[in-house]
Amino acid sequence: MTGDQCLFCHQRVVGPTWQQEPHAWTIREAGVAPAVPKTAADATHIIGSPQHFHALKLIGYGKFAVLAADGKTWQPEVFATQCAGCHTTGVDPKTHAFSAFAFDCYACHGDIQSEHTSDPKLALLGSKRPRDPREIVSACGQCHLRGGHSQSTGLPYPNNFVAGDDLFADFKVDLKRADDATLNAADRHVYTYTRNVLERGSKQSCMDCHRIHGDPALKHAICVDCEDPAEAGKNAKPAKTRSSTCNY
Repeated sequence: MTGDQCLFCHQRVVGPTWQQEPHAWTIREAGVAPAVPKTAADATHIIGSPQHFHALKLIGYGKFAVLAADGKTWQPEVFATQCAGCHTTGVDPKTHAFSAFAFDCYACHGDIQSEHTSDPKLALLGSKRPRDPREIVSACGQCHLRGGHSQSTGLPYPNNFVAGDDLFADFKVDLKRADDATLNAADRHVYTYTRNVLERGSKQSCMDCHRIHGDPALKHAICVDCEDPAEAGKNAKPAKTRSSTCNY
């Protein structure tokens, strides 16, 4: 079931706010808000936030080249082997090509069956479904547990994971990173709560604080924003590299 089908029923809640959420513009066409500083003229898409982004160029179905740090060289393999698993939907485990850039509903809600219209408990991450902390940290951790790798492919993103499955059957992470004081605070936060769920039986998970749909102002009221506000960029202190995969 695709996002277009989901919006047929969820248009009043999801439709008006989705394009204001960072999950909707992890990749967007060049020129689409939020704006970034000027980049290569032949860039077709942008990945990331205004503070931390890379220019992309579409080079085929489900394939992007990434602009290198020199601002001139297009790298055809980097996106497929570093970025695709966390910035697109439906990555082919063999070719690494994707079916849709950014996130379709499928990325977080998994394989939703049509029967959920009469039994809402069947909808993964839905408000009527009993919350399973391991199920939730698996869905969120597929992208936010940066520094992990797929045991079957060696790539820094899960291999053909579908939300609702057990992420940790193949995706390996070192949960001791939760105690690493040199790790970026936002990443350490994700490791800490994941470890609490997996190893310490915690019932508190991502969705107890974080909201994706609804009033976009809500997340700023109850959550710590992982990125520096755009207007504060000039006053921001230099930060340590958050991810060797993302190179920022």
